[in-house]
Amino acid sequence: MNPTLARQTAKLSKDIPGWFSQEASMLFAWIDEIQKRNNIKGDCFEIGCHHGKSALMLATMVDVGSEKLSVCDLFGQQADNVSRSGNGDLDAFNLNMQQRRQAGVGINIFQKNSADLTVEEIGNNYRVFHVDGGHNPDEALIDLKLAADCTIESGVIVLDDPFRMEWPGVTEALIRFLDERPDYRAIMTGFNKLVLAREKWSGIYLAALESDEQRKEYGFSYPWRVKQMPFHNTELRVFYVPDYLQRKSIGNAARWVYNKSDWLSGTRKKRAAIRAMNSSGA
Repeated sequence: MNPTLARQTAKLSKDIPGWFSQEASMLFAWIDEIQKRNNIKGDCFEIGCHHGKSALMLATMVDVGSEKLSVCDLFGQQADNVSRSGNGDLDAFNLNMQQRRQAGVGINIFQKNSADLTVEEIGNNYRVFHVDGGHNPDEALIDLKLAADCTIESGVIVLDDPFRMEWPGVTEALIRFLDERPDYRAIMTGFNKLVLAREKWSGIYLAALESDEQRKEYGFSYPWRVKQMPFHNTELRVFYVPDYLQRKSIGNAARWVYNKSDWLSGTRKKRAAIRAMNSSGA
C-alpha cells in the first residue's frame, strides 16, 4: 500500500477504540507494499479485532478481486476471555467495516475462542496473520502455532505486545514458539509489534527495512532510529525513539523542525557533499 493511502486509512481509524498506533498502521502498509512488490499474494487474518481499528487497515490491504480478510474474536463471549485482554464488540466492528464491505472486500468473521480454530476451518493461504488475542502464554502460543500453519511460505506473522511488561505471557509464548519453529525468525520489532518470517524469505523484508529511503517514505525517519540487537540466535531490527528525544524541550522542538524541513534537509545534504569533496581534495 502506498504511503498516502496508508495515512488516509490511519486517519479513518483514528476514532475507532483500540490500541493501534499510526506507526503500526504504517508498518502494516509497508509490509503490504513489500509483498506486492515481490508478487506475494494471499489473504489476511486477525485474531483479536476488538472494534476493527487494525482490521480496517488489513481490509484496505487486501485485493478486492482475489483476496479476503478473516477475523476471529470472542466479541460478546467474554466469559472465555481468560487474560482479560480486550473486549470486542461485533456491532461496532460491523459498523466500522461497512465501508470496506461496500467496496467489495470479503470479510469472514469467526466469533469463537481462537484456540478452537483449525487449519481446515480457516484455510492456509494467509500472507499476513496478525496475532492479538489472548495474552497468557498458552493462549498466545496456540495462536502463533495456528498462524504458522496457516501462513504461506513468503508471508509474515505480526505479534502484538511482544515485550510489554504488563503482558509477560506474550514474550514467553514468542520464545517458546521460536524454540519449536526454527524455520521462523523474528526480523523486526517496534510500535508495539513484532514481525516473524520464515528464515528463507526474511531477506526480502530485511532489505526493505534497511532502506533509508523506504523508512522515510513510511514515516520512520527522524525521530525514529533502527538498530540491530541479538535475539534468539539472530539479529533483530529494533525501531525506537531515544529517551532524550522523547522529552519536551526547546532543543527537541528545534531538532524536529530541522530534521523535518525539506529545505533544511536539502541544505544539509549540500553541505555534507561539500565537506566530502573538501576532505577528498576534489
